[in-house]
Amino acid sequence: MPKWRLNTKLAEATMKRRDTLLLPLALASGACTAAPSALGTGPACKHPGLGRGYHLGEVFGRTAQDFAAMAATGATLVRFGMALNPDSTGLRYDMPLRAMPELMRQLELSRTHGLRLVVSLRPSPEPEAPLWTSAALQTSLEAHWRHLARLLAGRAEVAAFDLVNEAHPPGLTFALKQARWDALATRLLRAVREQDPQRVIVLEPSPGARPMAFATATRLPFDKLVYSVHMYEPFEFTHQRVGDPRFTAVVDYPGDVPGDGSGHAPAHGLWNRDRLQSVLMPVKQFADRHGVEIYVGEFGAPRWAPGKARERYLSDLVQIFASWGWSWTYHAWREWHGWDAEMANGQAVTDRRSTEPTAALLRAALRDCGPAAGGR
Repeated sequence: MPKWRLNTKLAEATMKRRDTLLLPLALASGACTAAPSALGTGPACKHPGLGRGYHLGEVFGRTAQDFAAMAATGATLVRFGMALNPDSTGLRYDMPLRAMPELMRQLELSRTHGLRLVVSLRPSPEPEAPLWTSAALQTSLEAHWRHLARLLAGRAEVAAFDLVNEAHPPGLTFALKQARWDALATRLLRAVREQDPQRVIVLEPSPGARPMAFATATRLPFDKLVYSVHMYEPFEFTHQRVGDPRFTAVVDYPGDVPGDGSGHAPAHGLWNRDRLQSVLMPVKQFADRHGVEIYVGEFGAPRWAPGKARERYLSDLVQIFASWGWSWTYHAWREWHGWDAEMANGQAVTDRRSTEPTAALLRAALRDCGPAAGGR
């Protein structure tokens, strides 16, 4: 979830409280089940690139049943983020005490159920965050990655390291933002490669891994890099009524996004599959130009979008991703209820059903391997 676009901390805290309450909900009778599989067996066909599956957010306490259910949908990939917060001195990042044991537990569950895990670190990435001005915090982040790389070197169930979630440094232009992120990313890349020269590393261009960031993104001179986009365009649709006061209108898909009266609002106008493809074109052009794999680390839509708009939007996206051979992880698996594919339309819904149309759509997409062109 692109937290740098949600500037209401109260809404974010409310979401996290809801997450905690919703996690124990039992699946209804339509729940998926699957026997554990050995690492590497996967579905009957091979997903391109890193794979396809679900983003797990920062939720702790995932169960073996969660991983079995994800594997049963045809998923081969999961993504897990760990928050980093400055300590009381402001000079180093601390992880939650449970984070490392949780990561190791999730890696074991991934191995047992034939999944691979993308590990993401999540210091606050916004322009005003201390990460961008504190040399001590940058050194601390580098140390965290060096430790993780040494600890997890050679583990096959680790699909990749995602260095910073939605990096968005300060800068007057996208190019300046990207240059600032490139400098830190290069340090982090070197720290990982010193410990594990073969590890695949995910880079999210600035600002925020958004599609338009790829117009000014740079190809760093390292091998085994995968470039990641987060697709929530238009925010007026994907973030409608999630708690941000900017996105309170009811927006259909396909449909018109209302303007601000000036005719110059970036998302103003008709949104349909053609427009989604046009917005994503800078990503494809970057991939074609540099011969790199693209991984859609996050994408989603709110379950209270009107009618079947959620399903139509997601259907168009996964078809575009498949046509271009991109890896992806849907936001999110049994995390915040607003993007939960197993929960029906309506904010009052409190139970999950794997028979929901959105969950069925994702299962169908996961079982369709699409092009095997290595993600380009």
